[in-house]
Amino acid sequence: MKTAIELTSLVLVGWIAGAELGSWCCVQPVVGRLPYEQYVVAEQGMLRTFGRVMPVLMPLSGIVAILLVLVSRGESSFVFWLRVAAALCLAITVVTTLTVNVPINTRTATWQISHDSSEWHAMPERWHVFQGIRGGLFGAAFLLLSVSLVASRR
Repeated sequence: MKTAIELTSLVLVGWIAGAELGSWCCVQPVVGRLPYEQYVVAEQGMLRTFGRVMPVLMPLSGIVAILLVLVSRGESSFVFWLRVAAALCLAITVVTTLTVNVPINTRTATWQISHDSSEWHAMPERWHVFQGIRGGLFGAAFLLLSVSLVASRR
């Protein structure tokens, strides 16, 4: 059971880290250079795509990380605290997502091309900053979980 939780957390967090960091460093900079109308359409399209999976996978990654902490109580303190740190990284991403990114996503989803384009450009810039923070935290959680898995096997 513990091995299944370890592997599930590693795969889930690793996949999300890749998606978040890939969006932040590769996709968003390109989309952000599109003309206003195309930029809005592209962002709304990505919201529909990512909006189907991320609201499920992000909280699930946190739940699995908490389960991993619970089943790791008998492990060495090094492994245990690595997993606690990973769970904390994921908790921060959930809070950041709910307080910053989701409200911006809600506005983006209903944005009309006729709205003020200068207001539009400020919105994704703020989202992008927090996307980087979330991506970095997911990357850190993946690294922490990876090191904890290796250390638990020694």
